Amino acid sequence: MTKRDIEIMIEGNLEYQLIEALEPIRHHVLATGIYHLFNEGIYDKLLESDHSIESLAKALHFDETKLLGFLRYLANEGIVEFIDEKVRLTKKSKQINEFRGWYTLMIGGYGHTYLQIGEKLKEGSGWAERDSGQVGVGSCQMSKFDAIPLTRSLMAEIPKECKYLLDVGCGEGLYLVEFCRAFPNLKAWGVEPSKGGYQAAVELVRRSGLEERIVLTNASALELLESPFKHEPDFLIVGYVLQEVLGQDGESGVSKFLTGILERFPDIYIIVIEIEDQITNKKIMGHSMSLAFYNPYYLLHYFTNQRLEKLEFWERLFEKCQLEVKAKKFADINVDSTDLTVGYLLHRKQS
Repeated sequence: MTKRDIEIMIEGNLEYQLIEALEPIRHHVLATGIYHLFNEGIYDKLLESDHSIESLAKALHFDETKLLGFLRYLANEGIVEFIDEKVRLTKKSKQINEFRGWYTLMIGGYGHTYLQIGEKLKEGSGWAERDSGQVGVGSCQMSKFDAIPLTRSLMAEIPKECKYLLDVGCGEGLYLVEFCRAFPNLKAWGVEPSKGGYQAAVELVRRSGLEERIVLTNASALELLESPFKHEPDFLIVGYVLQEVLGQDGESGVSKFLTGILERFPDIYIIVIEIEDQITNKKIMGHSMSLAFYNPYYLLHYFTNQRLEKLEFWERLFEKCQLEVKAKKFADINVDSTDLTVGYLLHRKQS
């Protein structure tokens, strides 16, 4: 049978066409199910040991019948399996665990955002909602693959010892904890605008036993400039924060933030992590990683008052703020070969 014969057979098979049309629904529900598996503590409980439905429901205070239905659904998708009346995680689900941050961000943080797109297309409808706490937590969980290695690589370019870190938009505080563990003499100050992300950071710092080395503040980037400073950081991290300031306060807001930091800390080094806007670049958007993550990520920015830009825009703005690009690097090619996640090391231009 030739390739064309197969195509003709498929074209004339209504059931095949229906199955193909329903695949997006299947993947939407599966992504949501995996998010709940992680977020409700079921995954971590099964990671400890296999459980009967009765013991799992009792441990997590769940309705036994509903839990059974949920896990039966996941079993059909190969996420869990039932062996001798006990449920356990599959190899497939253990591989997904490493990437749970993407589910926290895109489903927990922005799941409701996507459902609001229709109503928010209307003129004067305002911005879609998002769960800022889950966005911050998910972003931090993802950062161990891209932003943290990128930041460490840029830190290596700073020609002095880094003793005090300021992280604006610190999310659940993973950055702060990871860097304090990696650098025993480092102290850190984390600033997070969302109440949920801030509270998650407080809890993580407490669990990590780093309360004496990490200080946390619940404030936005621009609010930070208007409040008294109690600390003297020698380098600043702004990971995926300038896109927020740009969307909500415009280019002047970003300039105000960057120049305000320089006025307060004239010798500070600034590490910026951002994602370049390439949604109209057909070659880049044909990349599997672009379709899997960046395309839906770009979409949500049109509805949540965030603004992505091309690298040329950011570099022109840095120049305007009298900042010199000391280093420019991209995410590890083994994690993401699109070169869409970029990091800059900036410092005040010398007169």
